[in-house]
Amino acid sequence: MHISTLAAIILAASPMISAVNYRGYTSTTSCGGSSFGCSDGGAVCCGSLPAGYGYSAQFDNLPAGSQGQGYTGGCSSFVFAVYGTRCWNGGGQRVTHLNWFHSAGRVKPRAPENTENCSPHFFSYPDAEGKMREVKVDDAEHAVVLADLYKNRNFSALEKVEECKCLFPPKSE
Repeated sequence: MHISTLAAIILAASPMISAVNYRGYTSTTSCGGSSFGCSDGGAVCCGSLPAGYGYSAQFDNLPAGSQGQGYTGGCSSFVFAVYGTRCWNGGGQRVTHLNWFHSAGRVKPRAPENTENCSPHFFSYPDAEGKMREVKVDDAEHAVVLADLYKNRNFSALEKVEECKCLFPPKSE
């Protein structure tokens, strides 16, 4: 068997990672509770996380040879790097942006051409009964609205957002 054929077989048998989920949480001690997150193929600067989020961060199933990173002030001021599925907590230090990439070395993340894609993609939160729920985030402004609804424990408005899949909660009649 030729080396190129063997390499092709090994690559075909290797699992392909198309996207990794990663999140910024409010907790300063663990990766649990409400969070804003992204799901992408790597090297995308995800943020800004709304105020109160980014005190801990979780990257789910990072592929071998890749790392998750946290930044402040856009993806310019490096704060931390993690490998694998691991929770980072800053003990009071907050990051505003997250990213991950396929490399053993640190690289500067790129912002997508369409900066709206740079906003968190989803918001996860425990509802009044403790059941985890998830809402799609449309843009940075929407993320702030969702964070405020959760902070104020307005679970009925959050459920309406989830049901209608709309940008902002529908106005009360």
